[in-house]
Amino acid sequence: MENDEKDAKKNHIMFSYSWKQQNQVRHIYDLIENNFPNVKKWIDINKMHGNILDAMNDAVENSFLIIIFLSKDYKKSKNCKTEAELIFGKQKNIILVLVEKEFPYLEDNKDENWISKMFKNQFYIDLTEMDSNNLNKLKELISQNCNEYFGYNTLKIKRRPSFSSTKSSPTLTFSPSLKISSPLSKGNSKELDEFILSNNLDQGDIDSIKDLVIKTPRTMVPTLKAGGISFRSILSIIQDIKNEETERETDSS
Repeated sequence: MENDEKDAKKNHIMFSYSWKQQNQVRHIYDLIENNFPNVKKWIDINKMHGNILDAMNDAVENSFLIIIFLSKDYKKSKNCKTEAELIFGKQKNIILVLVEKEFPYLEDNKDENWISKMFKNQFYIDLTEMDSNNLNKLKELISQNCNEYFGYNTLKIKRRPSFSSTKSSPTLTFSPSLKISSPLSKGNSKELDEFILSNNLDQGDIDSIKDLVIKTPRTMVPTLKAGGISFRSILSIIQDIKNEETERETDSS
C-alpha cells in the first residue's frame, strides 16, 4: 500500500524562467538533478510551441513545487508574467530565486511593477553569484517540499562539477554540514565556477579539459585564457592535476 501511494505521486518540480537566463538556470537544474535524481522535473529547454498557454497550464497544474528564477528579462516577458499568474492562481508551492541583481527591477522611477506587487515581502534565495551557502538553502527548501510531498527523503548526495580533485577537495553537495576544502583560493574557485556555469559544463567536460591541459598545454592554456580564465586560476588547475597524480602514486605504492 505504501509503495502504491509513492508511485501515485507523479507530479514534478517545475522551473519557471526567462529563456535569456537559460545557461544559468540549466546549470542550477543540473545541480538539483544530481541531488534529486528520482524526482520528476519539468523545464522548457526547447521553447514551448503550439498552444503555449495550454502547455504552461499543464506544466503548472502537474507540479508540486515551482522554482521561479527572477530577472529583468523575467519581468519584461509577457509569457513569464502569464506563467507567474497561473502559478499564483493555482496556489502552488514556490521558491523564488534571484539570478540577476537589482530585484524587483524597478525602472523609469516607478515605485512598483508586477514583480514587486506579486512577490512583495516574499522570501527569496540570491543566486546571482552562485553563493554556496545560498545553494545549500535552495537544496534545503527543495528537500523539505519533496519530503512533504512524497513522505520520504528524496535527497541523494552527489558531487557537482568542479575543477577540484575528488579526494583532496570534495566539492559542494548541498549539505549544510559538509566541510568544503580546496587547494583553490576563494577567488579562483569562484572564477572557475562561473566558467563552468557560463559554458554549462558537466564533470566529464571538466575532466577532458584537465586531460588536454596535461597533453597539450601550449594549446589549452591560451584557449582557457581566451575563455576568460585568469593565469592564476590556470595555475590552480595545473596544481590540482599534480595533486591528483601524487595521490594516485601514493595509492599505488
